[in-house]
Formats: sequence, structure tokens, C-alpha cells
Amino acid sequence: MAVTREKRRKVNGLVRGIKVLSFGLVLAAVGIIGLLWFCRPDTSVVEKRELTPFPTITWSSFWDGSFFEGVDVWYADTFPLRERLIAGSQTLAGLYGIQSDQLIGDAMAADDIPEAGPDAAPGNNTETVKEPVQAAEPEEVLPDGTVTEAGEMQGQIYITNNCGYGLYYFTQPAADKFAATMNRIYENVKDKVNLYVMICPISAGVMLDESLLTSMGCSSEKAAIDYIYGQINEGVHTVSAFDNLRKHNAEYIYFHTDHHWTALGAYYAYQAFCKEKGITPHKLEDYETMEFPGFMGTFCSKSNNSPALAANPDTVVAYVPKGTNAMTMYYTTGEVVDWYIVNDVSTYNKTALYATFVGGDRPFSYAHNPTVTDGSAVMVIKDSYGNAFIPWLVDHYEYIYWVDARYTSNTISQMVRDYNIQDVIYEVQIYNSSTDSMMSKYAAIGQ
Repeated sequence: MAVTREKRRKVNGLVRGIKVLSFGLVLAAVGIIGLLWFCRPDTSVVEKRELTPFPTITWSSFWDGSFFEGVDVWYADTFPLRERLIAGSQTLAGLYGIQSDQLIGDAMAADDIPEAGPDAAPGNNTETVKEPVQAAEPEEVLPDGTVTEAGEMQGQIYITNNCGYGLYYFTQPAADKFAATMNRIYENVKDKVNLYVMICPISAGVMLDESLLTSMGCSSEKAAIDYIYGQINEGVHTVSAFDNLRKHNAEYIYFHTDHHWTALGAYYAYQAFCKEKGITPHKLEDYETMEFPGFMGTFCSKSNNSPALAANPDTVVAYVPKGTNAMTMYYTTGEVVDWYIVNDVSTYNKTALYATFVGGDRPFSYAHNPTVTDGSAVMVIKDSYGNAFIPWLVDHYEYIYWVDARYTSNTISQMVRDYNIQDVIYEVQIYNSSTDSMMSKYAAIGQ
């Protein structure tokens, strides 16, 4: 027995020695990697941002310690192989069953949504209120794709069944301000153009079961949109896309790993626009398609490369307009580039495949469709949801112009004068209808 215990002590000592040596080697390797300043990245492909630069030393920052704090942040943020290490950490956590479903971000408190009415919005300068336009009931019975399986809540990005969902929280002052902004714009342009407003719902309100949304304190996107539309002047054409999207929620209308809708989702919004405008939408089967698999969108970076999303990459499907696929776009630098409404992005980074649509977010772009010769012209004032929507408009107008509200200095009056525009569409993702910075941009364009 003594011999056995002695052998056991030797074996245990050897094992401890191997552990200490292994731990020391790992620490040494990490330390050596950390010293490789020439291997430190400047940007993060996954997070789509510039990484923290090395701080500039000054006499005051040296003595108050802020320089050394900046070095700490720079060291951690630009550590060589940081993205592979983050991905490895997430994979390791997944092996232990940690947070297979997760919601990333900070939770918000939502306001109650009042009944829509003419007196609900302070400063409303309208005399009458337009009832929300309801999407047409389809003749066929569509399958229900409503998601009922619960995930975990940790903020504003909900991940369940390997799919991410954006969440919405209504704030009444912001909703009232948006409606008042649209009313002021209408007063400015009502004698010049037809004004359309389309608030685009995000994925949770369309895809998730109401009981899940209620349990997380989320707001009803449909009720919020109806409330806002109820405050807008009846002369404005409000496009109600929510019902048509909800009816098609068994289809691939939102990306799993990204906050945008797919081209198919944008198509159902386009159908709602056509109904409001009184024109016939084209059929899906009339279009040539291009597909780009492996898309890893914004939800991936916001969840630190969640293994649940990594296991379920998207395929970007784009429908090429029939009349023309040619466009021209202006960069913020003023450079003018000929481009494609639907571009081949098969060689792009997998995080950038949504850029197939209209060249991404630019201050000003336009297309001329030679198959339409009636002089018709539309201006779309958009955010990034509009990128997938614009291709559907091409075959209905001779001229299509669009500006990204975040980057343009153009105004409706200027563009109507210069381009003889008849229709103006404010395309607004629902959260951008409650952002002060966006409100000021919408108002400036509406002059």
C-alpha cells in the first residue's frame, strides 16, 4: 500500500507540474503575442468599426493617469487575434451550454400607446386625421410562421432558435414629434408633390408571438404605426406594410443574423405601396435573381459572434430590376460613380453582403429606366431599409432618385425643381421615427 501511495504522490506531483508548466507557457505566449505591436489590427471586420488608437501623451494626461488608462484600453481593444479569441470564447461557452439563446444590449421602458386621435399629438397642425390604410386580405390561406419559443432577454437583440430579432419600445413624445414633422413637411410640399410615408416594422413585431413581446415589455409595432399614422394629415399617403408582412411571416422576410428585412420582405412592403398608389405590383417570378450565401449581419457583432447565429448564416437574395440595373451614386467626398442597382457582391466580406442593394448608403443616387418614357420621377428619402426597397420601384418610373437622410444636404424643394419629381416617399425604419437626430434630418430635407 505504501508503494501505491508513493506512486500516486509522484503521479500527482507530475500532473501538477505539467499544469503549472502549461499555464506558464500559455501566459508567456499571450505576453509575447501582446508585444507584437506590428500585428495589432486597426479595424474590426466583425464589429465594423475603427479600433482604439494609441493615446497621445501629454503632460496633464501623464500626471492625472488618463494616458495609462488609454493605453490599457488600446492594449485590450487591439490585441492581436482578438476576434479569433472572442469567437473561441463564445464557442467554448457554447460547449458548456451557456447562453445558447441570448439577447444583447440594454433593456428599455416603453410608453403605453394611446388610441389614435386628432388631439393626441401636441402641436399637430392638421384639421382632419387619416385612418390607417389596411393591407388587403389575401385570398389564399397562408401558413403562420409566428415564433413562440422563448429565448433569453438581456437587452434589445433577441436570439432564439438561432435567429436574431430586433425589439421595439414605443415613446410617445418621439412618435408625436415624428407625426408633427411629417405634417410640417406636407404643408411645405403639398402643392408640388404626392407625399408618401412608410414606417417599416422591424423583425420582432412581425415574427414573434405577442406573449413573448409582452413578457419583455416590448411595444406593439402595429399599434405604434397606427397611432403615428393617426396623427398625420389625411393628405399624406401613409403606407401600411405591417399587415402584409405579418401575413407572410412564415417566409424568409427578415434576416436571421441582421437587423434588415430581406428583399422578399421589402417586396411585401412594395405591394402595400402599390395599393396606396393605385398601381399593380409586378410578380416575383418576373425577376431574375442573384444569391449570395454566408451573410453574417449586424446581430453577429452585437452578440460577440454568437455561436447560435454563426450556426445559421443568411443568404442574401436580390431581384434584378427588369428595365435597368444601371445607376449612378455620389460619395460623401463628391466622387461620382456608375454602379448597379443590384450588384454582384460574391467577393465581398461576408458581413457586407447587404451592400448588393443600390450601392449601400450614399448621399445621393439616381437611375434612369429607358423602358418607361412618361417622365415620371420619384424621390425616396431613406435609411438603410430603403436599400432593399428601391429596386422594386425601378420598373414603375422613368427616373428614380434617392437620398440617405443621414448624409444628404439636398431638400425636396431643390430636387423637385431640378428633377421634376412627382412622388416623394419617406421610408423610415420604425426606430428612426423616434430618433431626434433623424427627425432634424427629415425636417431639413423637407424644406
